[in-house]
Amino acid sequence: MQRKMGWVLFALLLLAGMPLLCSRSIEAAGTAVTVTSNKSDGTVAVTVSDAELKGKEISVICYAPGASGAYNDLTANKASIVYMNQYTLNGTLSFHFKVKKQLVSGVYTLVVTSEKGQTVNQFRFIPEETAPGQTAGPAGNTSNPSVPGKSVTAKKKVLPAPKGVKAKPSGRKKVKVSWKKVKGAKGYQISVATKKKGKYKVKLTVKGSSKKKATLKKMKSGKVYYMKVRAYQLSGKKKRAGKYSKIVKVKVR
Repeated sequence: MQRKMGWVLFALLLLAGMPLLCSRSIEAAGTAVTVTSNKSDGTVAVTVSDAELKGKEISVICYAPGASGAYNDLTANKASIVYMNQYTLNGTLSFHFKVKKQLVSGVYTLVVTSEKGQTVNQFRFIPEETAPGQTAGPAGNTSNPSVPGKSVTAKKKVLPAPKGVKAKPSGRKKVKVSWKKVKGAKGYQISVATKKKGKYKVKLTVKGSSKKKATLKKMKSGKVYYMKVRAYQLSGKKKRAGKYSKIVKVKVR
């Protein structure tokens, strides 16, 4: 009966987005919890000792990388929760669970909470070769521990290839090229070659995120050209190009 009532309370807290009871924060570097992750099957082995938690009932929540709210803000972190359960703690407790969602790189966070304390542990499934530094956890937790010798670095997103690329003659020695806009682009580059597998050179750079067409001039009349388009972003004054589109073929008038 007591265990069922605990589950009901836990469910109500989740729905309401209320913080779990916690009178103090325990350092994650303590010996209260040990965590071992297994990339091959996506499982996590956990051993909990009540030496520091001292509670009879404990809750266990595991967040995937990208959690945005405070550890106890279940509503804000709902999409990032990959495991959640409640246990009765009598001495040392060992258990394991499997992450059902696809494993991703970055820091996973395991939060164990009782009515008298809370401990936070971070771990990885996928090793990341980065320079030593601090790791980032859910916002609102300035005392989040770091993973020794590792850091979470924001990877630069490569813009996808523009879709719907078309090229057609537009008057004498001119070619009109059009494409669908790419979200996040600051401009586009049109590259041209005389052979499909030849050497492509940027023929025209089109500035502006809303642009989706351009006209190439001074092309050779009667000649066949192959063209492809890519979007670019700006890093300071430097252009950071995205992926090229599919190649299109056109014959100049």
